[in-house]
Amino acid sequence: MKTFLRLFTLGLLVIASAVTANTFAAQPQPAANLRLERSARLSTIAPMTMQQGYELRCRGGGLRFNSAPGRSLPTGEQMTNLTVDFVAGTQAAGGRAENLKPGQCSWVDRGFRQGEPSQIRLEIVYFAQQKQTLHGSPVDRSPTAAERYPDAQNVPQYLSSANRYWSFWVNNTNNGYLQATGQRYFKPLAIRINPNDKVKTFPR
Repeated sequence: MKTFLRLFTLGLLVIASAVTANTFAAQPQPAANLRLERSARLSTIAPMTMQQGYELRCRGGGLRFNSAPGRSLPTGEQMTNLTVDFVAGTQAAGGRAENLKPGQCSWVDRGFRQGEPSQIRLEIVYFAQQKQTLHGSPVDRSPTAAERYPDAQNVPQYLSSANRYWSFWVNNTNNGYLQATGQRYFKPLAIRINPNDKVKTFPR
């Protein structure tokens, strides 16, 4: 009887061990999960990191634009290859772009060094409101449309005024031009003092 009980108990232990082993084998280990999560994060972050550049701030009212037809996207949108020629600023643009003259661009924290290119090249959509026209929505044709729908048509128009500013994120190609990886409008804050000596900041 004792022998039978020992054999029966041993059999139960073997079955329990097999079930436990199968259960753990079917589920990824925590370390493996961690590696997968890290890999997923890196695959998402890496393309964004590769698109980063150095911020270059520009003031309108003298920038020279030239455009050439670019590639067509699978979505049907037409791209444009745009070049922007500017006067290189000798001082840092400053936090409020206070050191920029019309038609000038400069780095946020320093002026241009000798030999640094004074031309930006970028790829930008020709008409950013194509979806609006396809769906019958009104097209924004206001003077500030570039702030919401920047494209090859309205950005040069927007920057024809010396009271408007733009930021480009660029990398030096060492081939005579700066390649833009991103861009958007920039509104510096002007500071005024009221009669009560209180400082106010507001967009220009």
